[in-house]
Amino acid sequence: MTITDQHLIGTWRLESWVITDGAGKRTLPMGPEVTGLLTYTQDGYMFAMLAAPDRAPFAGPDPLGGSPEEAHRAMSTCHSYCGRWRLDGDSVVHTVEMALYPNMVGTEQVRHFRFEGDRVTLRTPPMTRKGASGIAELVWRRV
Repeated sequence: MTITDQHLIGTWRLESWVITDGAGKRTLPMGPEVTGLLTYTQDGYMFAMLAAPDRAPFAGPDPLGGSPEEAHRAMSTCHSYCGRWRLDGDSVVHTVEMALYPNMVGTEQVRHFRFEGDRVTLRTPPMTRKGASGIAELVWRRV
């Protein structure tokens, strides 16, 4: 089957995120109940947000404030980025324009894909997330 942009366009809900290292050890960087949304738009933009369940709220009402501990906890339980996207063979390439983790800005994030029914699995090159290194597989179901 030839994959076109139309196969990805829309919104996807995260079902699982697993990192497998070279020895086959599997890690769930944000636990078994991780949540997330991924959207690919017709005009070539993508938006992704992944979060651990039951994130602790800040004590105060300022979303840009909080204690250093609150800010650290918030960043370590959420991963988000957005930018342009394009197909490249059996991969989708995300060109990051904005990200919670500033080091991602300006990078290209390559994700190999596999479609099965109303699901797509995105597989990363080797990466490190929450101390776990290996290849990540994220399974998304079309909303």
